[in-house]
Amino acid sequence: MKIVLAVDEDKKTIVTRTGQSAYFAIYEDDKFVDLIPNKHHDGGHHAHRHNHEHDHGGMSHEAHTNSHRKDVEALQGCDIILVRAVGENMREALESIGLKIKKIRKKDGESADEVVKNFLAGNI
Repeated sequence: MKIVLAVDEDKKTIVTRTGQSAYFAIYEDDKFVDLIPNKHHDGGHHAHRHNHEHDHGGMSHEAHTNSHRKDVEALQGCDIILVRAVGENMREALESIGLKIKKIRKKDGESADEVVKNFLAGNI
């Protein structure tokens, strides 16, 4: 099973908002296998207004979802993403590439390794 987690700049800490993650960590069962940069990450959505490529102000819902879809294409072929929170547009983008979304909480772990271990043990 290929598991995806949204992580911060340190490449291991779980982020709260999936779309604002710096990277997507990919695990094959309990083994870390890849780290995919989140092209949408530029310091968070608040910074987007300064970056024309990511300015969502005038974007339609569909255009915003498509923007996220392009950012997550590299996750295609993975089975599930474990998230604390995911916005509507990112959720639709993730589901469109076949990823199942599972909500997690802080008590499930702070690091990607810890969350994967708890998920595989059936504790989440």
